[in-house]
Amino acid sequence: MRLSVSERIASWYSRYFPHDFIFAIILTLLAILSAYAFTASSIGEVLDAWFNGIPMLFTFAFQLMFTYAAALVLVDTPVVQRWIIKAANTIKTPMAAYIITGVFGALTSFLGWYIGPVVTSIFARTVGKQVKGVDYPLLASIAYSSFTISLTGISGTIPLFVSTEGELNNQLFGGIIPLDQTTFSTINMVSCFAIVMVTTLIYYFVARNKKKITTFQDLAIENEEVASSVEPEITSVNTNTNKAFADKVNDFRPMILVIGLIGFLYLFYYFSQKGMAGLNLNTVAFIALVMGLLVQKDAVSYSKSFSKNLISTGSIGLQFPLYGGIASVLMVSGLAGKLTDYIVSVSTETTFPILTFLVTGFINLFIPSAGSQFTATAPFFIPAAEALGVEMPRAVLAITYGDIWTNLVQPFWTLLYFPILAAGTRLQVRDFLGYCLPILLAVGVIWIVALMFLPI
Repeated sequence: MRLSVSERIASWYSRYFPHDFIFAIILTLLAILSAYAFTASSIGEVLDAWFNGIPMLFTFAFQLMFTYAAALVLVDTPVVQRWIIKAANTIKTPMAAYIITGVFGALTSFLGWYIGPVVTSIFARTVGKQVKGVDYPLLASIAYSSFTISLTGISGTIPLFVSTEGELNNQLFGGIIPLDQTTFSTINMVSCFAIVMVTTLIYYFVARNKKKITTFQDLAIENEEVASSVEPEITSVNTNTNKAFADKVNDFRPMILVIGLIGFLYLFYYFSQKGMAGLNLNTVAFIALVMGLLVQKDAVSYSKSFSKNLISTGSIGLQFPLYGGIASVLMVSGLAGKLTDYIVSVSTETTFPILTFLVTGFINLFIPSAGSQFTATAPFFIPAAEALGVEMPRAVLAITYGDIWTNLVQPFWTLLYFPILAAGTRLQVRDFLGYCLPILLAVGVIWIVALMFLPI
């Protein structure tokens, strides 16, 4: 069977590209060798820069790991999962399933890139199982495509990073860029709305013209327990009346409920004082913590859920320090300055955002982590933007858009959805990634037009 273009790209990537940690190692070696070969720095000076840069992102890495784990604690709770299943049960037709899954996924991804994949996968899986006539690979593609606006949303790594005090931001911007100039800017909100509308329209026509339907039941593995561990244990009541005092304290819900309520009330006070300008990675982490405390059943359950979900953030803790080292080598050796001079020489104020968008889109195929890519590339993109007179928020958004754009043909981020969508079935990534190609083209056009014509 002849594969689609997107399927061939995914297949080619999986065959020829090693683990993303290997890329971090290769890029580290390239940065060290290039800095030594193309600048006046000695090898000792280059290695000093690398050594000093490794801890530069320790704080940022932990902020992301904590936020991700705390958000997944919230999603893990029976009450939140019950809401998701109840909402899925209201859908009656395949077309409604496609449209609602796309819009639901976009909204939840915009609220949190760590929330959208989990709740959308659970939602899409439930809809795929219960609504007759739904093409499950197409539904999986719609769920994954909804991730497109995630990193331009409230939890977007790059906008949050530039809005938070830190050494790298002081070096690049001389301070911070608040979210009202990136996430909540006109250019971003308009382009997000356009992407959701156009994506929904494209999938509407794809679904309407579809001839072959492959349902969830067609893909289900025979004689296997289809109901998997991803579905919640909604009824779990401990009837043991002979608990020790320590067990009673452990199970005493008010212990975490009081702390959660205090945090919730403080958030009202905090945002009444600072408004949306007070939203950054620290506040997102705090919100995730507080909401989890309010809905989890007791402190021990919260702790167990947090520890379990923290494991999935391991790649952040491992790779971000390496990218901090790369950024330090590029900046301290002067190599970033040389790259800046080259970009300035081939760009204008008008073409720079477009060039940045396309280049970062290409780089994203090799560095799929937004934070990692920004840390490695911002030291030469941002000074170039400043030299050309490009608005700093526009330059930051060009990097952000490019970083997200090629995720639509890059299988790395499908790993956030695939374990839940494919549980108990024969579904493969290549079964649904091919549907993302027209979305890639449409989203690319929307973001290029937005970067050229829309105001901040």
